Amino acid sequence: MLISELSFSDVVPSEIRDCNTWVVGLSGGADSLCLTLLAHSYAAKQNIRVIAGIVDHKLRPESSSEILPTIALLKHIGIEHEVLVWEHPADIGGSIELKARHARYNLLYRLCKSVGGNVLLTAHHALDQWETFFMRLSRGSSIKGLTGIRSISRLKDVTLFRPLLKFSPGDIRQTLRERFDVHSYVDDPSNRDSRFERVRWRRVYSVFANRYHLDTDSVGKSIERLQVADNCLDQMARDALADVFDGTCIAGEKFSGLHCELKMRVLDMVIKTISPKSKRIISYSLLRRTVHDMCQDEFVATNLSGLVLRKQGGGSNRIAVSVEDRP
Repeated sequence: MLISELSFSDVVPSEIRDCNTWVVGLSGGADSLCLTLLAHSYAAKQNIRVIAGIVDHKLRPESSSEILPTIALLKHIGIEHEVLVWEHPADIGGSIELKARHARYNLLYRLCKSVGGNVLLTAHHALDQWETFFMRLSRGSSIKGLTGIRSISRLKDVTLFRPLLKFSPGDIRQTLRERFDVHSYVDDPSNRDSRFERVRWRRVYSVFANRYHLDTDSVGKSIERLQVADNCLDQMARDALADVFDGTCIAGEKFSGLHCELKMRVLDMVIKTISPKSKRIISYSLLRRTVHDMCQDEFVATNLSGLVLRKQGGGSNRIAVSVEDRP
């Protein structure tokens, strides 16, 4: 299916349309190149400034020369762009995929701030959503994890927008050919490297889709329904938060009466309220274990990486929450 001007416009919510500067993450591959062209075409009629952030990860010797045709195309069309280079040691160590992702978002975030942009567009598509769902399912993820990639999320104070989540790689390539007359783009060999989990899932997609009918459409519908359920649970948790947390203490008796799922969400919200800029990550299993302990008569205190929950004395059933970050 070709992504028309109308079909792209339909996925752009009002809060994104009202933003006057968009930054688009561009690797030079088909997905991000198509997104850049779609965004430019749409924005030209909406008085929105579009800047492409071309990320060169410097993971392959040829990466810098590969983006030259992309730069030439952007210049020909008249699309603003900046080349963003990830400076790193020769031996990166650890998970290259994860570190490259963090570096990419850091570079794009800095570009947003430097040009006054408050929206960052990325080219995640329907197959990325499918892969994410099964990767998380294989790890026993929670409901929130199984909601997959959201079309809108936050990167610090920048809005992350992913307009291609309902479109397949086939739709994207057809759009490049038939709408924009683009027939060549960067083909990153890492997209075929089976050392990466996402690539391994991509290779079994046809089996899941053809034999079990677990294609991007069917899984996408389930993800949409999970997102609705997750949003509902979050709203219930926000309502419960207002009832059990006064800004410094959790009302233990009321907290104990909540469903386990709501307890975990409320505690997570308390953590974000008390320490909104903290980088501490509290896992599902740790949240579950903590809320269980908090509801026991013998509970005294616990420390979640510097976030302290301590039952008040004097027979009180209130649990004080404080931050005691370690040096």
